[in-house]
Amino acid sequence: MNLKKLTDMMAEAPNSVITVLGDFCLDKYLYIDPDRDELSLETNLTAYQVTHKGIYPGGAGTVVNNLRGLTAQTLCVGVVGDDGEGFELLRALNQVGADTTYMITDPNRCTSTYTKPMRGKDGNYTELNRLDFKNFEPMKPEIEAKVIENMRICAAKSKALLVLDQFIEEDCGVVNTNVRNAIFQVAKENPDLIIYADSRAYIHLFSGVIVKCNNFEVVKSLEPDYAGDEPNAEMVREYGNRLFKKNNRPVFVTMGKHGIMAFDETGAHHVPAIDVPGPFDICGAGDSASSGIVLALTLGATPEEAALMGNIVASITIQQIGVTGFATPKQVIQRYKDYCM
Repeated sequence: MNLKKLTDMMAEAPNSVITVLGDFCLDKYLYIDPDRDELSLETNLTAYQVTHKGIYPGGAGTVVNNLRGLTAQTLCVGVVGDDGEGFELLRALNQVGADTTYMITDPNRCTSTYTKPMRGKDGNYTELNRLDFKNFEPMKPEIEAKVIENMRICAAKSKALLVLDQFIEEDCGVVNTNVRNAIFQVAKENPDLIIYADSRAYIHLFSGVIVKCNNFEVVKSLEPDYAGDEPNAEMVREYGNRLFKKNNRPVFVTMGKHGIMAFDETGAHHVPAIDVPGPFDICGAGDSASSGIVLALTLGATPEEAALMGNIVASITIQQIGVTGFATPKQVIQRYKDYCM
């Protein structure tokens, strides 16, 4: 990919409509000032004093946040609880310009939330133990049916369907067995629709769609009991090729500081990471990469070019500390000029 193609793609980005389906979460940062610690009279424990908070879309919302930063149009399909976190999550999605018309509120579920206490001051914070809220029971059938209905409506309006399966608890997230089977049916009915799936624990259950995983996940997708050392580039190449042959769709494998390996009908393509200076916050880097990859694919990029876009976007967001960051088209073009020319 050259600078002209990248610039042309960024100019066309606002015309791309992308549906994001999956586990939408709330990232809630609580900033604690240690100088304000109080001793609780009731428990004799230290009571931390929160001076301010940061609210960001997390999980599938991280992908949406990144896509909106890149100026793509986004349709959100997911489930929130009828609770304060659900209100904050929908408000955060709306604030970045996402379309939340097809989000479903379920009073029987909690809004998945990552609460991140940040202790320190003047921008120098240490993250304390995270407090997670998530669901440990399946969706009710009527909610599941509504997810599938909304996914179909949105897919018909979109250039791509990006699926984010965040949780490891089987069939307790939005992308359960029946929703996954509905995705496969949509793929059969719409061969020109880009469908891209990122699943933390169940990538081996996806077929007939583009998949993204990391170097451990690509091995585990074919050898679920693998418990060896971190897979190196040679192993990624072997298992990525096997996964591509199994799915007959492109495969993207993220390898942290070693970049991304993309697999398609022309073979394996290693795209090195963008070597930017630290400090880094790698939380959400994979979601940032997915956003860049899928947007690029909707704009006519090859899988290898899309992997480069994913690396560029991730290299920008990891430098944004303590927030759920995003990259803009201007930043993407400048990063390409600085590191890829």
